[in-house]
Amino acid sequence: MAESSSSQDPKPGEITSVAVLGARITWVFAGPVLLGLITLAIVSRGNGWLTFLDAIFAVVVAWMLGGRWIEQRSGAATLTTGEPATMHHFRRYVALLLSAAAGIWIAANVLGNHVLV
Repeated sequence: MAESSSSQDPKPGEITSVAVLGARITWVFAGPVLLGLITLAIVSRGNGWLTFLDAIFAVVVAWMLGGRWIEQRSGAATLTTGEPATMHHFRRYVALLLSAAAGIWIAANVLGNHVLV
């Protein structure tokens, strides 16, 4: 009996629900693609620093963090390499994503609003 209860626990990498699948797709693929497209739009339009596109950029970053958090809380979180993910990995992801997103956002606005005018 103990064996059957442990077989129901999610294993790292085992997608247990549609929500976990959506969360993984969010932070691994859809979020980065959307951020890239939004960054290109910010650079090409150059409408100022706090525009609708800038707000959408922030929403997508928050969406990516939420996706990573949902996957982490599922008990089956993995790194993109397939190894089990820990809370340390989650905290590192948050720090790196926020740092990279801030740098990309600033660079896109500098290019769009000041350099390529």
